[in-house]
Amino acid sequence: MESLDLLGFLIITLNCNVTMVGKIWLIFMVLLRVVAVVLAGYPVYQDEQERFVCNTLQPGCANVCYDVFSPVSLLRFWLIQSVSVLLPDAVFSVYVLHQGAVLAALGPCRSHGGPVLSAGERRCAGRCQPSVPDFSCGYIAHLSLRILLEAAFGALHYLLFGFLVPKT
Repeated sequence: MESLDLLGFLIITLNCNVTMVGKIWLIFMVLLRVVAVVLAGYPVYQDEQERFVCNTLQPGCANVCYDVFSPVSLLRFWLIQSVSVLLPDAVFSVYVLHQGAVLAALGPCRSHGGPVLSAGERRCAGRCQPSVPDFSCGYIAHLSLRILLEAAFGALHYLLFGFLVPKT
């Protein structure tokens, strides 16, 4: 790896700062949640208000009765949950890529304080490779936020919908 281009450096920086468990979790979360919501949730819940029958014939009664029965649509709740749980990953990835681009713009042999070259590095200053920065504190912060969001949406799901479907 004689010379490293900017895109390669950014990909390596992001790859080195995300754990293997985090990568697998993200893939499964995207595959299972989004596919389940799109392929299973949408066909089941797309007509949830069309078949709702109100006991009076007043105009707009069906909408009001349905809103009392189900104030939050389950499908929309799942979509908001999926997007909200993916948001910390996106913010962390953008942060790592931005910081990696800033470090790459400074040059391969520089740090934030200016040029730091040892005697051996001075001889090969033209061939210096950038070191991969460590963003473990940011990773832990984003992981904590993601876990808190999962717990909050789980509790909110229980409070809004419970575990049983009401019999009507």
